[in-house]
Amino acid sequence: MKALNKETANKTVRPERIIQFGEGNFLRAFVDWIIYNMDQKTDFNSSVVVVQPIDKGMVDMLNAQDCLYHVNLQGLDKGETVNSLTMIDVISRALNPYTQNAEFMKLAEQPEMRFVISNTTEAGIAFDPSCKLEDAPASSYPGKLTQLLYHRYKTFNGDMSKGLIIFPCELIFLNGHKLKETIYQYIELWNLGDDFKNWFEKACG
Repeated sequence: MKALNKETANKTVRPERIIQFGEGNFLRAFVDWIIYNMDQKTDFNSSVVVVQPIDKGMVDMLNAQDCLYHVNLQGLDKGETVNSLTMIDVISRALNPYTQNAEFMKLAEQPEMRFVISNTTEAGIAFDPSCKLEDAPASSYPGKLTQLLYHRYKTFNGDMSKGLIIFPCELIFLNGHKLKETIYQYIELWNLGDDFKNWFEKACG
């Protein structure tokens, strides 16, 4: 069997508009599958940059096949049996912020970035007071996200149109509320100021 990569399969190049924390099966086979279908059927025209949320993960395996993989969909659709195999090509690249922190932070500088998606397990949305703003990166997912958002805020001088829409997919009650409250904790811990807090509240949803 031939290796799956850009040499053996076509991969469409699309603008990077989505930052995805997490590289597990749920995000790749469900969320990224949905993004693939949006790209195919609408003018969404977006690709995903995957960020590995912990120091050990799958980005090396993903990059080895140019972030291409297949989803096998089986079941019933309107009473008809479905068994389809689709090559998903929406992940442009995958980063390990523990070894590629500069590249990770540069994601905040891309003006076309619009969305953040995450699934960092049920334990992923947690406040770790040992995290520091200058860590490369912060150990917690909310810490990394706060670092990224603060860098974006500074890069674009508080431009309200450069906020990011955040979709947490962690399986905890009120996941969005918990993530927001944890980011507030980092804003206070790191003394990031009321102007940044106001930008986060109003520009990011």
